[in-house]
Amino acid sequence: MSQLKIFKRPERRVVKPDPDSRAYASETCLQLVVSDSGQSDDEGPASFDVFSARHGRSDAPAPSEPITEPDPLLREVRVRHAGAQPSTAAASPANMDQSFFQTSFQDIGKKLKECNDTLGELQQLGVSHDVQLPELVLVGDQSAGKSSLMSGLANLDLPRSEGTCTRCPLHIRVSRNSDWSCRVWLRKDYVYQPPSDRQINETDFKTMHDKSEIEEVLRWAQIAILNDEKHPRTFVPGSGSTALNMSLAKAAEETAAKFSPNIVALEIKGPDLPDLSFYDMPGIFENPADARDDYLVNVVRNLTKAYISHHSAIIICSMPMNSDAENSSTFGLTRRLQASFRTIGVLTKADLLPDGNHEQWLSIMRGDAHRTGLGYFITSRPQGKDLEELKKWEERVFETNSFEGWPETFHPFTARCGVERLKAFLSERLGEEFAKSLPNIKHKVKLRLDRINKQLSNLPELPENVELEIQTGLMAFADSSRAKMDEFMRHFNVLPRNFRDCLLEIKPKFTLKDRSDIPVLEISDDDSDTMSGVTTQATPTPKRPAYPALVTPSKRARTNGPTNGTPVSNGHIKPEDVNGVTAPPRPARRAALPEPFTEFRGIGRGFRTLRQVREEMQAKTKAGMPDRISDDVYVDLVKEAVQPWNRPTEAFIKQTMKDLHAELDATLSQALENLKKRFVYKEARKHVQKFLEEHRQQTELALMRLYNDEKERLLTFNEEAFKRYKDDEHMILTRFRHNMRMEAAGFPTRPLGQWSELTEEKRAQDAKRREAELVKLGPDQFERELEVVSYVRGYYRLAALRFADAVSQRILCRTIPAIRRQLPSYLEDKLGLQVSDAIGTYERLMAEDESTACKREALKSERDKFDKALASIELLETGAWRGPDTDDQSTQPMSSAGLDADVDMAEA
Repeated sequence: MSQLKIFKRPERRVVKPDPDSRAYASETCLQLVVSDSGQSDDEGPASFDVFSARHGRSDAPAPSEPITEPDPLLREVRVRHAGAQPSTAAASPANMDQSFFQTSFQDIGKKLKECNDTLGELQQLGVSHDVQLPELVLVGDQSAGKSSLMSGLANLDLPRSEGTCTRCPLHIRVSRNSDWSCRVWLRKDYVYQPPSDRQINETDFKTMHDKSEIEEVLRWAQIAILNDEKHPRTFVPGSGSTALNMSLAKAAEETAAKFSPNIVALEIKGPDLPDLSFYDMPGIFENPADARDDYLVNVVRNLTKAYISHHSAIIICSMPMNSDAENSSTFGLTRRLQASFRTIGVLTKADLLPDGNHEQWLSIMRGDAHRTGLGYFITSRPQGKDLEELKKWEERVFETNSFEGWPETFHPFTARCGVERLKAFLSERLGEEFAKSLPNIKHKVKLRLDRINKQLSNLPELPENVELEIQTGLMAFADSSRAKMDEFMRHFNVLPRNFRDCLLEIKPKFTLKDRSDIPVLEISDDDSDTMSGVTTQATPTPKRPAYPALVTPSKRARTNGPTNGTPVSNGHIKPEDVNGVTAPPRPARRAALPEPFTEFRGIGRGFRTLRQVREEMQAKTKAGMPDRISDDVYVDLVKEAVQPWNRPTEAFIKQTMKDLHAELDATLSQALENLKKRFVYKEARKHVQKFLEEHRQQTELALMRLYNDEKERLLTFNEEAFKRYKDDEHMILTRFRHNMRMEAAGFPTRPLGQWSELTEEKRAQDAKRREAELVKLGPDQFERELEVVSYVRGYYRLAALRFADAVSQRILCRTIPAIRRQLPSYLEDKLGLQVSDAIGTYERLMAEDESTACKREALKSERDKFDKALASIELLETGAWRGPDTDDQSTQPMSSAGLDADVDMAEA
């Protein structure tokens, strides 16, 4: 007894990019070894493996090749008695006493179509990844007539030229149906460096109802499979961007891979079609045109070996009759892999048979040489003929013997000649193998279902009523979030006030000291706000010359007067003597703005000097209209003053949403306390955050419209408030400017105090005192400029208060109420709970985490697939299966005339 060991890879397989090392070029690209104890194997021991190897580059891009994963191998050991020919029928489970073939399918011919339809359905469901199904695999050397044979088997004009049609496996299923149709899709078992959880991917490519489209669609489908990094839809003829903008020939030349192990699948239905399902493999070759492509020899050879080694595969091996049979690399491969007993040979290109000694081919047909378990067929499919012509051609060659090039010595094998007879034989053989294997297939399907159900049972248990658990938590969150937002709005005071104060703080600040003043002190109104509402800044300057006419020694000696150019602070001087030298006092520090507005405090400083205001007034005065201030002066200064509002506004709405999110997040955490380890909590948090972000963007857009309105033009109909603000600003600026001029002239000054805090009596006294001092100072040369500054600052104050209220109103009256109203339904919608049948969604949301949820869904999908497979098998067993367009003719067995010898050969 010896053991036949087949090493199989798990379902997921990987295709890696070409390595740079030349050493890889000599490695076997795809290895599958079947070894028999005590018997040498000239292929050498190895496991199923794929390497991508390439050094340099030929004209065409690199191929797509599978590669070994580091995962453990799955070992399958089957006992084979030495000296016995293996049977094509799979062993039945031990607990089954009877053969399904003997009980339910005694007349296999009458059930042929049902068997093949069921087999095709199981293949489409994808259970072949877990359960070996009988399959036909068409193999052969390059230029062995395999493409012509494939077209004949599929009863379709498929591409025959070398290149695209032979560069990846094709899975073709044909079946009888009243209407003709052809569906093409791509099945990717291999991918370039996939994530660890990458599943096998199947993508519909195109469905056709016109036979004339199939060749172009099939070519583009295989170009798509050779460009793994691009989306297949871009290659669909008539609609894909690549197919629309590039010729088919150029696209075939520029594929990212030369060969691919991934599959292009065709499902062809139509009248008068046989019931067949088979794989067409790329042709094996030995000498590529470019030496750098030598590694492709092993890619194609080992891909073919992998399919031949499927123990349930019936191998169709094509050999051309215009070449020596001993040159067939593919036939030698089937022999070394011990697959000859399940191989049927097809001798192609009978019309090209050379004249002379034909004994080699006759001995093959008699079973004396190159023996196969299923015998041989002969075909003749010359190029340049359509399907109908080819049928008539084979009738002429093999039936009527009217083709002179076909020798009489082959006439005894007429029953084994022609594609039509081959199709009938393959269809019957495949159906028989499926029927024989069905008990074992059913048993494995049940075992797989049991394993899936066991895995599902080991996952974290869900509550008895997952819908109730989730809905209870979400309802609690909805109620709590509404109450929390109501409370949030009631206490939404501090941030709007800080926003208002920020806008007032960044008002335009004008420097009220001009260089013509003596001493020349660069003083801004930045530091005056503590006292008068006008901010001033003072900078020490060189000493000024004495003016005796204005300043007496006694006056200059007063401590509250300017000494040696000492700068002014808060309207009066506080000299600090250091070593007998008067040091400048430190300006009073203003309180910093609170977060999130701290960074904006410096905006507005150094906005303009009085002289710059004068220059703008002069530049915008129209010719011939003297002594008139242009409206453009006011408008331009106001627009520039309002310009910085956008940044504080963005900070305001961002902080609002941040605070609101913190409140809602805490509320959600409390409402879903019992579900925090479930997937629903993580998803709900994510959706709440996204919901708030959407409203932040909407609100910001609305507030920017308000901001743009303020920038658009100077506008107010609140004339009373504007006049009051303008007059207040004018009084503050005038008093401060007057005090500065007094200091510059050397006259004694006094603390000004806040104008808004003075009584009417003190205001009258202050005005009377200034009028008296103006007699000494004379009129102010910047009186008109002060009027402009007062206008700008008065309007700015009005607009800032208006804008701050409008922004806060928009948030309080629209944004937060909309969030309060929409959040519960938004959350349910995004969680997928508003559909009619959401039980699957509830179960997914109750999973422990995302990986568990994905695993649960994958297992459920697998369970559904195998449930359908089992149901299909049981329908076939009970005889209830009825495929499309089933009639008496479609289920009749093919004639067995002339096949008795073949049966004997198969059993030898």
